[in-house]
Amino acid sequence: MFAIQRLESILELLNEKGIVQVNELVKLLNVSDVTIRKDLNKLQKDGLITKTHGGAILNKELSNPSLISTPKSQISTDNRDVLAQIACSYIQDGDTIFLGSGNTCTAFAKHLGDHSDLSIITNNVEAIQYLRGKCQTTILIGGEIVFHDNHSFTTSTQIDEYLRSYNITKAITSCAGIDLKVGVSVTTEVSKNIISAVLKVANSWYLVVDQSKFNAISPYKISDIERPEFIITNTIDPDYKNCSNIVNR
Repeated sequence: MFAIQRLESILELLNEKGIVQVNELVKLLNVSDVTIRKDLNKLQKDGLITKTHGGAILNKELSNPSLISTPKSQISTDNRDVLAQIACSYIQDGDTIFLGSGNTCTAFAKHLGDHSDLSIITNNVEAIQYLRGKCQTTILIGGEIVFHDNHSFTTSTQIDEYLRSYNITKAITSCAGIDLKVGVSVTTEVSKNIISAVLKVANSWYLVVDQSKFNAISPYKISDIERPEFIITNTIDPDYKNCSNIVNR
């Protein structure tokens, strides 16, 4: 069982019972108590749980199931296309863009218009076919290909060093969850590492998400909610109306 699967299992059990014990998780997940304690440390660092003597409890403010699980349903094609079109309107000739992985970022590639002076760096395998002829330069980051859910992307252990050689003006990514307390999060450590590396060199971050990602938390935090310059969505949740970086146009 991968780390992401263990973390999700622990959160699901906590949502059902409110409290778990280390020895219980060791038997259930068939791993050592050292591994379980590392998992609990990770979840506590992300603000999802509070460790107790010999176990952990779910933080009270996160006891709603929709807050601790990644939404399972995919957004409709129509919503994804609308979000992609909004994101494309922010692109200008002369930009060097990093385009992230996932279905929403692939939709961005589909809807991107032709540009005479645009460079795109991406790890999104599916997006490459839609970028042909639309920009001056397209660069696919090399390395291992990761298959996750219904999309694929590349990754490398040298991603930080690789990206430092580029002047990225805009980073276009999506995520699995946005929460006022916990911030922006993703489902895999690989995605977290890639996006974190991009944000070190990008001038601005455009986070493209549909309304189902709000009030959702995934295991790997990328940043606080204030970090993206723009959070592009189709519907602004009333709880987030005071967030000046959230736009739907």
